[in-house]
Amino acid sequence: MPGPVSDSYKGPPTGAPYVPSWCYPNGKPKLCLCGHHEGYHNDAGRCLHEVGCGCTGLPFECKTSDDEYYGVEIGRAP
Repeated sequence: MPGPVSDSYKGPPTGAPYVPSWCYPNGKPKLCLCGHHEGYHNDAGRCLHEVGCGCTGLPFECKTSDDEYYGVEIGRAP
């Protein structure tokens, strides 16, 4: 049975990023040309705020790579 904390949580606020900045290496997501960090873009590269910022999609160079997340060598901290 859910407790009072889980009952009161209404989810993230409207306009919150899909992936918060603290989930990126060193807490620093890359910025898109639209001015929003990559966490505001969905898997298809569409910005959550595209209507207001005019984003045409997240460029490849603005995405954190798997190597940046996990390091190239096994066991190496990011």
